[in-house]
Amino acid sequence: MNIDQMYIYGRNPVYESLNAGDNIEKVYLAHNAQGPIIDKIYAAAKRNKIPVTVYDSRKFAFLERDYMPKDQKSQGVIALRCLIEEVPLEDFLEDIDLSKNPVVAILDGITDPHNFGAISRSAECAGFAAIIKPLRNSAIVTPTAIKTSAGALENIPVITVGNLVQTLDTLKNAGFWIVGSTMDADHNYYDTNIYDRPIAVVIGSEGEGMHSSIRKNCDYLIKIPMAGKTDSLNASVSAGIIFFEILRQRIIINDKL
Repeated sequence: MNIDQMYIYGRNPVYESLNAGDNIEKVYLAHNAQGPIIDKIYAAAKRNKIPVTVYDSRKFAFLERDYMPKDQKSQGVIALRCLIEEVPLEDFLEDIDLSKNPVVAILDGITDPHNFGAISRSAECAGFAAIIKPLRNSAIVTPTAIKTSAGALENIPVITVGNLVQTLDTLKNAGFWIVGSTMDADHNYYDTNIYDRPIAVVIGSEGEGMHSSIRKNCDYLIKIPMAGKTDSLNASVSAGIIFFEILRQRIIINDKL
């Protein structure tokens, strides 16, 4: 994938892209970047709810080295363009057919692009209707994520939301049940009969799991039992196990109908 598809650099090009409503996911600024255009970039990013990260000189130099052609200059500004067309939550809910019991994956704290890509691949292969992720503290759609997903990210809707807790309430009001995966749940992931309805499955990060505010808003908690000395699985492995158990049970239910 051509890196020029992903990054925009230079003060005026970034500002113009923000103003034009391009699919910008994040803006990086050098800590010493100042001036009227920089102020306008801050304002445009805030207006469009796009996060801005300020890096010191050393860290920003790594960005320039890794993500820019050598003959170009960033002027202290680099913007990350999303490589896929994202779907607003409202549009998704308006178009979804609840009678088909759709399943969506919610990623809570999944920041590694490899995990994001692998989870997306499992979700798409298991027939999920969408992937929902927060604007902050989340992996973004990079070439690495797309490559790891084996193209799945181009075949499943991705929805980025500003507040996951509010999103859970929105999904509940729309008719979804919220199922959270956590190591101390009372129910094993396969020992349940709640997969025959519209559900949203929350996958938390490997280190911290789901945030407490997310956990409190789940309707049902499940776990993957462990038999070894290691007490947890990679997030993408856990997701794959749960996603395909949902698919397995639904195949059995449909065969009985």
